[in-house]
Amino acid sequence: MRFLIFPTLTIFAGGLLLAADPQTVTYIGGTLPDLSPNTGATLYFNSPQTMELRTPLHSVEVPYARISKAELGPIVDHSSEAEPPYKLWSIPKRLIKTQGQEMTLAFAGDNGQEQIMTVEMPKKVAAKLFATLTRRNGRVAENNWWGSEYWKTSRNKDQWSGPNTIAQK
Repeated sequence: MRFLIFPTLTIFAGGLLLAADPQTVTYIGGTLPDLSPNTGATLYFNSPQTMELRTPLHSVEVPYARISKAELGPIVDHSSEAEPPYKLWSIPKRLIKTQGQEMTLAFAGDNGQEQIMTVEMPKKVAAKLFATLTRRNGRVAENNWWGSEYWKTSRNKDQWSGPNTIAQK
């Protein structure tokens, strides 16, 4: 019996560590006063109430309930710096390219002002974070409805651009 308790606890602790998966992101820009653009940060989004963006000097907590809009931005390809062709050991670096994706979040700050934060992260992490946001905040799911591109509704009234829209009354 004693032999089963230790491996079980070890596996359980390892599972908790994998679930608490912080992600390295880059703060691209926005209206956050403490952070400068192109700052490396760590994003924690495993809490059920808040997500947190931490830099070595600052920490920004964003409650899921205060997020009003989340948008996935363009996919950015990153490649390593070019090295001379005679360096054969750098061939794998030349072949492997990583992809990142930007995400823009609009949320109400502590003082009630609308704040915007744009971060770049790996593509899979962006998809995971977006799914987490839509699951934990209903407004994000409503604001990102696919039909808003095709139909005029009261939800997307601010995006109507006159006679050039696809759907007309």
